[in-house]
Amino acid sequence: MAGVGTNAVWHSEAVIDAIADFVVAPVAWPDPTLDTTRLCLVDAVGCAIGAVGDPDCARLLSPLFSPAPGWEMVPIPGTAWRLDPVTAAFDIGCAIRWLDFSDTSFVGGHPSDNLGAILAAACYGSRARQRQGLPPLTLRDVQDAMIKAYEIQGRLAQANRFDHPAVGLDHVIGVKIASTVVATHLLGGDAQAIRRALSNAFLDGQALNAYRHTPNAGTRKGWAGGDACARAIWLALRTLQGEMGYPQPLSAPVWGFEAVHLGGRPVALAQPLGHGVMDGVIFKLSPCQRNASTALESAAMLRPWLADRLDDIATIRIYTHDEVMRRINKTGPLTTRAARDHSLQYIVATALLKGAVHSEDYSDESASDPRIDALRDKMEVIEDPAYTAGHHDPARVSCANAVQIVLRSGETSNRVETLYPMGDPTRRAECLPRLLEKFAGLTARYWSEPQRAQVLAGLSHQAAMTSINVEDWLDGLAAGPDSPTGWPFAIV
Repeated sequence: MAGVGTNAVWHSEAVIDAIADFVVAPVAWPDPTLDTTRLCLVDAVGCAIGAVGDPDCARLLSPLFSPAPGWEMVPIPGTAWRLDPVTAAFDIGCAIRWLDFSDTSFVGGHPSDNLGAILAAACYGSRARQRQGLPPLTLRDVQDAMIKAYEIQGRLAQANRFDHPAVGLDHVIGVKIASTVVATHLLGGDAQAIRRALSNAFLDGQALNAYRHTPNAGTRKGWAGGDACARAIWLALRTLQGEMGYPQPLSAPVWGFEAVHLGGRPVALAQPLGHGVMDGVIFKLSPCQRNASTALESAAMLRPWLADRLDDIATIRIYTHDEVMRRINKTGPLTTRAARDHSLQYIVATALLKGAVHSEDYSDESASDPRIDALRDKMEVIEDPAYTAGHHDPARVSCANAVQIVLRSGETSNRVETLYPMGDPTRRAECLPRLLEKFAGLTARYWSEPQRAQVLAGLSHQAAMTSINVEDWLDGLAAGPDSPTGWPFAIV
C-alpha cells in the first residue's frame, strides 16, 4: 500500500484533513508491518521496565493528586500505580524514553514516545466502551494506532524539520500531534473531533529544542515525550467534552503556526500516509543518540587493533555527516548524563575503552575516569560530504560514521566505516537476537525468566493480538501492591 489518500502534496489546513482521514480509515496492514509493531512493543516494554528503578525516573512517576473513588485508572508498567489517563500517559512515555534506549527512525525522534498516549487512551477508552456494552479494545487496536502515529510523526518531521536550528522546536511536537489524533480516535472521536483536537494541538505552546543542547542539556529530554503524550490526552479529552476547534490554526496571517514558527512556510506531509515509518523503524542496541551508534560500532571494532596502546594515540579521527556536527559534536565539560549520551566524543571514547556503551557509563562515577576526557581531547570530528548526502537521500537514509586512529609513531589504523546501525531495517536479521538480549537485560531486575517468557509469548503471534484486552495486558505488566518497584513516597 503506497499510502492513504491522493498523491497530492498536502499543505496548510489540508494537512489536518489528510491526517484525520488517515486515522479513521480502516486499513489491512501487511504482515511484516504488524510484525514490526510487536517488536516495537517488546522493545518499549523493556525500556520502560528497565527505567523504573532509576531514582531520577522514579521521582517523576507518581500521581500529582489523590484519585477519586470510581475513576478509571491506567496501570503503569513496572510499578504499583494505577493513575488517571493524563498522568499515566506522562509516566508511560517518560519510562519508555528515559534511558535513551527506545526506537528511533530515519528522520530522527522516537516514535515509541507515542505509546504513552496510545496505551493510556486505549486502556481508558476500552473501559469506557465496556460500560456502554461495546467490546473492549485489544492490542490489535494498539497496533493500528502505533502504525498511524509513527507515520504521522515521521512524515511531518521529514517534511518540516521542526527541530532544525532554523526553526528550533523540539521534535516532540510530532509526538503531540500524532498522539493527539490517535488518542482522540481511541477514545471514540470521529474525523471531525480529530480535526478539532488537531487544531488545538497546533495552536498549543511548543517545546524548544534547547534542553537537548549545551549548556541546557538535561533531564527534560527524558520526560519531554511523556509530557507531549500527557498533553495529547488532555487535548483529546477536552475535545470529546465538546471543546471547539479552529478553522485556520496553521495558515492564519501573523498569528498562525506557520507565520510564528516557520516564517510563513506551509506545514506539509512528506508523502501520502501509509506504513513506511513503521517498516523503517530503527531499534537501538546501545543507549546513545542514533547518529552516534555507528561511530560506537566502528570504535569498538578498532579495539583489537589498538590493544594496550591507549597512551600511544596521537589523533582519533571521526568522519561523519552534518546532523552529527549540529547535534552531538560536543567539546568541553559534560556535566550531566543527558549531555554525555548526546556527545559523539564521549560515546566513542567509552567504546574504545570498554568495547560497548551501557546506561551506567553515563553516570558521574564513570565520567570521572580521566581517560575519557584524555581521549576526547585527541579527537577530530570531520564532516564527510558523501556521508551527509547519504544521510539525506531518501533512497539511502544512511547513518554513516567512520573512525581512524593515528599513533604517535605515525602508524595508522584502517578507516573503519559503519553505514547503518545494527538496529536498522537493513540489518534486521542480525538485530533480532540482540533485541531479545536487550529485553532480557533490561527486565532482569524486575521479572523472573518465566515472567519475561510470558510477556514475550503474548506478543509473539499476530493472531493473539485481537484477543488480548489492553487493560488486561497492562495489568499484567504492572507490579503488585507489595512489589519492591512500588515507590517509597506518599501521594500528595
